[in-house]
Amino acid sequence: MNFTQLKCFIKAVDNSSFTIAAERLNFSQSAVSKNIKDLENTVGVTLINRAHHRISLTNAGRYFYHVARNVVDDMDYTVAYLQNQKNNTETLLRVGVCDTPLEQKVLPIFLRKLRKSDSELNVQFVFVLKNSIGELLNHHVDVCIIARDDVDIVPDVQFESLISGHFVVACPEDSALAKKELVTLNDLRDENIFLIDPNSSLNVQIQYQNLLIQDMGTQNVKFVQDYMTMDIYVKAGWGYGILPNFIADYQANGASYIPVDYHEISPYGVAYMDSFNNKAVLEKISKALKSAIREVVPLKNKS
Repeated sequence: MNFTQLKCFIKAVDNSSFTIAAERLNFSQSAVSKNIKDLENTVGVTLINRAHHRISLTNAGRYFYHVARNVVDDMDYTVAYLQNQKNNTETLLRVGVCDTPLEQKVLPIFLRKLRKSDSELNVQFVFVLKNSIGELLNHHVDVCIIARDDVDIVPDVQFESLISGHFVVACPEDSALAKKELVTLNDLRDENIFLIDPNSSLNVQIQYQNLLIQDMGTQNVKFVQDYMTMDIYVKAGWGYGILPNFIADYQANGASYIPVDYHEISPYGVAYMDSFNNKAVLEKISKALKSAIREVVPLKNKS
């Protein structure tokens, strides 16, 4: 078994085609087919069903795919990291992010401030929405900007809080609830409510959305695919969105974010492994993030 065989297998599965896999890898189709067949001979089981020019995974193939994917990703990350360290005098900093509306506003400001404090830092962002723990443990990222609940179960992870967590309601600007200082669950019971699909949500959001549904029921709840879709529905006046305060874009036009009278949730901040020993860089990250957040998030939503 070798990495060429694993890469051929993964590319074929990802593209559902030997032909496309061959194009992506710059191989011939026969070379891709042979590498996968040799792989199957090595492990002693059929990994891919081949029928009518379509491929699908066997049960063994589905299990093997996840293992192979991790092995290849680990090797790709390792090679890229070592090459960067060899060819670049800058310090590489890999930051795990979740691509939330708030991050889209905060991170450019964060980068500008970080560059001023340390011009030798080369920052790379890695999307970690559903696997922040795995990305930290496998050293694919150096730090994660994440909710504490997503990393709390690992004792070797340190966490510095940046924003205290609570729910807010995204309201159309001309709505009755937008004029309130605090929204209660009773205010929302007869309204159309938009929540984020669990497959697209932070783990902390899934947990507390479930609690909200237990309190309010599902009659008026609609799940949407992402924050942009929620934003569109809210601004159109079709209902209200409920989301953590550390996701909301407080500078958006057409919507207001009002705190919900509900218990606090996990804070949002920076997570890193005990083994990350560059304390000077950590201090610069923390300072730059706090400063960027102050420019974007209203004071009442940080405490």
